[in-house]
Amino acid sequence: MTADDRDCERDEPLSRLLARWEAPAVPDGLDERVLDAYRRRTGSSVARWRRLLTGTIRVPVPVALAVALLLLVTAALAFRPASPPPTAVTPSASGPVRAAQGVVPVVTGTSLAGFQPVTEVTATVVQEGTP
Repeated sequence: MTADDRDCERDEPLSRLLARWEAPAVPDGLDERVLDAYRRRTGSSVARWRRLLTGTIRVPVPVALAVALLLLVTAALAFRPASPPPTAVTPSASGPVRAAQGVVPVVTGTSLAGFQPVTEVTATVVQEGTP
């Protein structure tokens, strides 16, 4: 039993009045009027395709700004001039390969022909701060 129920039990005149009271009759056409008002307010009588074209979506300002910034960055990256593809430099028989300025040599294949391991490994430990 809640506090409201206890308060109603103590009020005898109110209890007698509520026992005698009858709800008024529902007017004819109330259901239709309420349904029509609901349809007018929500626009449910409008065709679905039309609601898709004229409807709105509420978006918080920070989210809209983030999406706009993302689109701008994407567009800037999409429309920037493309860098030329790297060109392969083939070694010549006359000497070692020298890369031209700005051109990176591309190795297309490797071979271990003529590989000889070192005969002696020398390691020098240099401590930081010592001359």
